[in-house]
Order: sequence, then C-alpha cells, then structure tokens
Amino acid sequence: MRFILLMFTCIIAFFSRAENPSDKYIKEPEDALLEIVYSRQAVYDTTMRESKFRREDVILRIGKNKSMYCSVKRLWSDSIMEINYPAFHAIQNEHFKKYKGRVLLSGNYWSYIYKDFPNNICKEYEYFDIERRKYTEELQTPEWTITDSVKTIIGYECFKATTDFKGRQWIAWFTPEIPISDGPWKLHGLPGLILEAYDISHDYEFDAKGIRTSGLGKVGYMEYDDYNTYTRNQHMKNWWKYKNENFAAKIQAAYGIKTSNKPTTEKRIPKYDREEIDYDHSLK
Repeated sequence: MRFILLMFTCIIAFFSRAENPSDKYIKEPEDALLEIVYSRQAVYDTTMRESKFRREDVILRIGKNKSMYCSVKRLWSDSIMEINYPAFHAIQNEHFKKYKGRVLLSGNYWSYIYKDFPNNICKEYEYFDIERRKYTEELQTPEWTITDSVKTIIGYECFKATTDFKGRQWIAWFTPEIPISDGPWKLHGLPGLILEAYDISHDYEFDAKGIRTSGLGKVGYMEYDDYNTYTRNQHMKNWWKYKNENFAAKIQAAYGIKTSNKPTTEKRIPKYDREEIDYDHSLK
C-alpha cells in the first residue's frame, strides 16, 4: 500500500510539473505541438531474435523547431529524482524488493535524443558504465526511397519508404496526414510523420501506439551538470568497450559489492549492437 501511495503522489507531482516552463533541468524549453508514443522493440541476442528482445514505450515530443525522443520510464524516473529524490529512492527500493532486481524502474533504454532542426544538430545524452555522457553531431538526413505501398496505422494512411542509414537498412511507414518531417530515434526527412520503422533484420522496431496534442511537457535539453562530453565516435567506441567488459567484475573491483555473476576479468562479446553500427568497433 505504501508503494502504491508513493507512486500515486509522484505521478501527480510529475504531471503537474511537466507543464511548468520554469523546470530548472530543461534547457532552452519549447512548447510541444504533439507527442507520439511508440513501442520500441530491441533484440539483445541476435542468435535468438524470437525470444531475446525487450519492449519498452518511448515518446517523440515535437515542437516548432526541435524534438525530443526518450523512454517513458527514463523520463519519469529522471523527473521524479529532480522533484523529490527521497521519494524516488523509496520507490526504487520497494521496486527492487518486489522484482528482485529483474525489472529496472528506469527501464532499459537510457538515452535522450534531441533534434535541433534550425541549427542542423543532433544531441544524444546517455548513461552507461556509471557515467552520464553526451555528444553533438550534425543532423544527418537519411536519403529515402518512397514506394507505392500503403497501409493504415492507428487510423492514418501511411506510405512505405526505405533507406540505408548509419550502417543499417531501414523501412519506415509515414503519413502525409501529419505533415511533420520527423520520427523515432534519429529517423526523419520524409514528407510526413513516421509511425512505424524497423531495420531489415528486425533488431529494432518502432510502432506508434497513440498521439497526444494536449497536456504536453516541454521540448528541451534535460542536461544535468555532471554530463561528460565526447565526440560521437568516442561515445560509440566507449559503449562498445563497455559492452565487451565483464561489468560484474568492474562493479566488484570499484565498490566491493558482491554480484551474482562470477567476478572474472574475462571479456565478453555482446550479441547485439546499437541502432547505428557505422562506428569504430576496435577496442583500442
């Protein structure tokens, strides 16, 4: 009962505060025009695609000049931590006890992606390897080929388009009925909003579940002071190195915390990669 009351209190606080333009953790706030909720599927073992995947709700919040893409759970967690950290800590403890650490309160997707269209830049803020990290890159627009295939998605007529983008072949379904040239993750550049997208291997899939046009939060840069800045290639290489390490051994060495995994220094090779794979995968 205590856990439910804490959740209820924090949800009310979050939504009452989400529309407040004075939120100190939002940089360059902009009013949102609409928000799309997608179901994001990510395969974490490409040798067993049919069973080794995670689904999580993500949002694309679109303003006049910018858009923000992130996990619903991560946005909620970060916002609650900013509003009332003791309450978040209590909720997190109860959640851990309930699920024995098997289900993360903040979800499994920990990136924020911002597209700044007038300035032609894209920013990603991500947490991994016990560090907040960020980088800025040029906003690259995919070169799309639009086909004559048509289908309906959440009530909108959509057309099929294909592209080679950041190392993968992508298929997207967009609707000219919503003439906004944006989409989930870093996908954009079509004459309409992307409501469905996936790479040809189906390692990553995005499926629109609904659209909101009222009661929206702000579009802006949710940047805390402790983010470390990297280049895009450094960021990607660091992520790949992190995925090749024995994280349990690293935690035990750094903090002396006993982990469930055997604390060896043996490296491991991840069985999946990021949405984008056109980066240096060397471990040097």
